[in-house]
Amino acid sequence: MPRSRPTSPTTRLARAALALVAALGAAATVASAAPEAAATTAPHVVQLGDSYSAGNGTGTYEERSCYRSPDNYGSQVAASIGATYTDAACSGGVVADILEPRDLGSAFTRTATYSIDPARYPDQKAEWLRRAQTERLCGVPAQPDFSYTYTFVAGAGAGSLYTGTVSCQLVTRAQIDSVTPATDYVFVTIGGNDIGFSTIVVDCLTLRDPSSCKQALDAASAKAPQMVERTKDALRAVEQRSGGHAQVYLLSYPFLINTESYGIPEAAPVYDAGAALNDLQRLGDDLQARGVAALNAEPGADHFHFVDTVKAAWGGRVHGLDPHVVADNSKAWLVPVGTPGRDTAEFVHPTQPGWDATAGALRVAVTG
Repeated sequence: MPRSRPTSPTTRLARAALALVAALGAAATVASAAPEAAATTAPHVVQLGDSYSAGNGTGTYEERSCYRSPDNYGSQVAASIGATYTDAACSGGVVADILEPRDLGSAFTRTATYSIDPARYPDQKAEWLRRAQTERLCGVPAQPDFSYTYTFVAGAGAGSLYTGTVSCQLVTRAQIDSVTPATDYVFVTIGGNDIGFSTIVVDCLTLRDPSSCKQALDAASAKAPQMVERTKDALRAVEQRSGGHAQVYLLSYPFLINTESYGIPEAAPVYDAGAALNDLQRLGDDLQARGVAALNAEPGADHFHFVDTVKAAWGGRVHGLDPHVVADNSKAWLVPVGTPGRDTAEFVHPTQPGWDATAGALRVAVTG
């Protein structure tokens, strides 16, 4: 067996130099890989809630069942923090929609005739329904969380030809289904529809009937505490669905009108609808803030945030609607009722400056 030769000083220096070069090369490889690794771990944002989260009023929509917009506040904030983004919010949303599927719009019917050999398919009705679903007779859903429920209405066969009619109902999955352990942030506005937002708009801002307006506002105030309890249950479930990982941000709504007080009917006021509406909004903020504080007081639950700076970001009441019959809405960041070219679902919802202001308030809350 040959004997090993002693290592000379020169050889030892050469090996040391080679080792240093190798180490530097490895370090350079790690450094160059770091940005790529970071790029694969971008935070993920999920948007939940109602029309004040989905995008009503922006004028730019991916579809008009939920009125989801790429220009809503959640999309803006997600982009600003380099996050990926999923929008599960939906116009008209109530607290229950966070936890349960929801029908969108009214059902409609579709009829088709297929050649179905009764000898091969004794149950022609079942085969017709299978083909109708396979061929998407009701249509192609516009969003990943949308689907159609097919309900057979009527059918008749004539030899191998079978004609059937199906009722098609568009459905969206429970919003919480979009939340996973990979969700880092959840943004949400919710509760307005639970206490009768649309009724308040109609009775207090459109019809301006003092009796029905007072009834709507009184009913909303009475419903608010229970609405907040349901909201707490939903937000608790959302945080649990994320595996205790997500930071959950509940946002307040902006002031709807630009004055503290206005009486209706305007010619001979008998009811201060403005004061009552503002009191309702302040009550809602107070109850939601208390609800979030109560959630954070639960053992191990410190992931909830109430963004109560939305109204300040809107300049207080400056950009609310002018509730007078002859109104000056030149400064309004809400779509006035009856605006030409706008859908009814856009009325009393933020225009783009309003969405931008809400995004600004949330961005500060998220980035600190």
